[in-house]
Formats: sequence, structure tokens, C-alpha cells
Amino acid sequence: MSQLILTKVGGDLNETVTLARDPDPTLGAGDLLVAIEAAPVNPADLLFTAGWFSVQPQVPAQLGAEGVGRVLRAGPQADQSLVGRRVLILPTFVRGTWAERTVVAARDVVPISEHADALQLAMLPVNPATAYGLLHDYAELKPGDWIGLTLANSAVGQHVITLAKRAGLHVLAVVRREDAAEQVREHGADVVVLDGEGLGDRAAAALDDRRLRLLLDGTGGPQHVGELVRLVEDGGSVVTFGAITGQAPVLPLGDFIYRSISLRSFFILSWIRDTPRERLTRIYAELAELVEQGVLKAKVEATYPLERFAEALAHAGRERRSGKILFTPGQAA
Repeated sequence: MSQLILTKVGGDLNETVTLARDPDPTLGAGDLLVAIEAAPVNPADLLFTAGWFSVQPQVPAQLGAEGVGRVLRAGPQADQSLVGRRVLILPTFVRGTWAERTVVAARDVVPISEHADALQLAMLPVNPATAYGLLHDYAELKPGDWIGLTLANSAVGQHVITLAKRAGLHVLAVVRREDAAEQVREHGADVVVLDGEGLGDRAAAALDDRRLRLLLDGTGGPQHVGELVRLVEDGGSVVTFGAITGQAPVLPLGDFIYRSISLRSFFILSWIRDTPRERLTRIYAELAELVEQGVLKAKVEATYPLERFAEALAHAGRERRSGKILFTPGQAA
């Protein structure tokens, strides 16, 4: 069994990541052995290798957080009916998915569609689920409501727009470049505003006195929330799902006290942990059905076999990529 392993936290990935071979993986009583079909490279994976993520690597650490595969064997206390089934592997940052085969706890998989595209399913556990949680867990939204979204051209942002439009919601999208603006327009954003000076005034003019029920922020820092929160209706919510600036969002005191605007956060590992299993299974089934229908789809820029991991990780680290990078362990080198 080939698997990518982190041998040192931080430093050059060409020196800290290695392709290891374990011909005889050991299954615990509640474990499954899964043959991996596809597994994406996410920004969180790269943060994990640098020691900048919420989960700290315990080297040697298995790499890869999410993916899709087929169950080959099950431990004696695991559900034997899963053998032969296709499953989503939910992220833990403990059992890696950048592998030909991996051992995961049965509680960390969800049975999934046999017919949807493997590449799209492999990306389902994190970004589409994040978009779903952002739209369902923080406000009671109804058709016709408006939401705001920064970092709208990100993978999460694009899924938010797709799911919002299906629910009859309107989207104010904020992006940093004109080419990204065109991208989110194509996804269905109703109003698109470029980041920069006067963001709040320009967004207010574009909304024409309409108010946001919910503001979703993936940028961080004091500027974006501070500029846009005045567009949120009294009692509304601001939810941060990322911070590419590396700074925390800042809610002006007046909006917090006098208008009862709440500032909350979303983190996928916490959401998976805290969501009841029955609901979690239902949500992923719904999302998988949308993948099978071609409704939920993320652009794939390239796929790589495990043996070309150095090239794959360098590609994933490039700025302004047009799509996701995935490992496909069965692909020839």
C-alpha cells in the first residue's frame, strides 16, 4: 500500500513528504480498509504540513483529509454491510486519504452514490458541506432573501451561490478581481462588487436599499465585515468561514450592541463532530444527488498519481489556479 507521509512539520514539501509503502495495514475492531478512488489537495492540507492548522501533525503523519473510495474489508465490530460499498471519507487529519488504500474508523465514512463522478464526490465532504452548513445553520432563510458573500469565487463561495440559487435566495458577491467577478456572475450571483476602496458604499448602491439576512465572510480582517455589516438587517448574522488575510473579522461595536448583529464562525471539523449522524448522512446524500445531477460541480484543473506528489503539491500551491488538484491513486505515473 502506497501512502503519502509527512516526516517533518514545516519546511520544503519536497523534503518533508515521502511516498511510503505498507504492504500489510492493520485494522482495528471498528475500522475499515478503503481503496481510494480520488482525494483532493486542499489549502487546509498544506496548512497542516506547516503546523498552521487546528490539528497538529504527529509525525510521521498520514496526509490527505477527504476523499472517496470503496470498502475492501471491515473490522469485526464495524458494519460488515459496508464491504464493497462506495464511501465518502470525512476529514479527521488523522487517517490520510492520499493513499492507494487507507484504514479509517467506520464512524468517519458515509455510504454514497455508486454513479456520481468520483472526482466530484471526493471533494464533497469539505467545501459543499461547508456551503450547506453556512446556509442552513445560522439564519432562517426564505425565497427572496438576500445574503452577502466575500471570497465568492472560492470553492466554498461557488457552492454557496449554487445552493442559494436553488433555494430562491439572492446573492451579493464580493471578489478581488474582474475575472473572478465574471466567474461568479456565471455561477448565478445577482450582484457582484469588486473589493477595494469604498466597498461598503458601492455595495449599498448595488443593493438599492435592500438588506442582507446573512453575511458570509471568507476574507477576514477589519475592513470587509466593517464595511459590509451596515447592509445586514437588525438582528442578522455575520458568519466567518475563513480568513485569507490571516486576520480576525471585526464587528463594529455599534452594530453589535445597538443592532444585535451576531458574529459567528463555521469550521467543518466541528460541524461534522457536532451534527447528529442521521442528519449528517442525509445531508451528504442530498449533496451527492446534486453531484450526480451535475448541479454541484467544482472545476478540476489536474489530477496526479501518488508518485508525482511533488509536482501535484507544487501545482496546488500556485496562485490563481482555475480549479482543484486531486490525487487519483489508480492513475498511472
